[in-house]
Amino acid sequence: MTAEAPTSLNASRYWQARCLIARVLGRMHYDAEGTEHIPTSGPAIVIMNHTGWEEIALAIVAIPRPLRIVGMYDLVHLDDVRSQARIFDTGYARGMGTVRRRLLVSLGSRYGAGIRQLSREFGYIPARVFSPTWHPVLGSNGIRDIVRALEGRQAVLMFPEGGYRRNGVMTPFKPGIGPIVRLLQQRGIRMPIIPVAQHTAGCLTVAMTNRFMPRMVIGEPVVLDMDGSSPDVFDAYAARHLQDRVHALLRQAWPDAPTQTYALEGARAQTQQYNR
Repeated sequence: MTAEAPTSLNASRYWQARCLIARVLGRMHYDAEGTEHIPTSGPAIVIMNHTGWEEIALAIVAIPRPLRIVGMYDLVHLDDVRSQARIFDTGYARGMGTVRRRLLVSLGSRYGAGIRQLSREFGYIPARVFSPTWHPVLGSNGIRDIVRALEGRQAVLMFPEGGYRRNGVMTPFKPGIGPIVRLLQQRGIRMPIIPVAQHTAGCLTVAMTNRFMPRMVIGEPVVLDMDGSSPDVFDAYAARHLQDRVHALLRQAWPDAPTQTYALEGARAQTQQYNR
């Protein structure tokens, strides 16, 4: 298998896509609070709770600078049978019937290469999502491209849950942000991390009009320092601290959101790991 060309951002292509999305969503009303917290230049990581696709479209339209979006590798490799299997094993396609699955495979087989080319120009950073069924592959988590983008003074949008739930109950953040911060600090780069909470799942009808007003709340930037901590301790702290910040904002974005259980889920997963 040949290596893929590294992703990069074509600013012109990004703004064209942004205008297209804005037109498609032209009848959607939304509320975005705190956009002034997004730095106008320089490296930045934007993190957000993940409930589906709507928040990605809203972030592109509402955040006033180009974003390198970290997303699932398999979404742009639907001409590969292994990626098809992974997609059908996730929430992205779990509810699909036979006809929709066949259509997705057919479209992926026909347009997969073109989708990858457009995604590269758009600045999409593909990363594999791992599970007990799908094991890690060395060098496939997107960290190399994320660090390269931040060294290039770009803004990166990440969903640290590594998956999503439509009901709004967050899963524990993965510890991947910690290594990124550590790698950049080794290069002398300290960048802000901007927590964002959103309520968008199911906000649109088929006609792209509002079922309800989607809302996004952008918090004040956070800058993390290791302060002599070990890598494992720092990575765990970064994930939990940032998720707590998103949770605090979620109370504003989604006042009647379901009870969050990520702390309990994280503690249970840690206990199971120790007992192995």
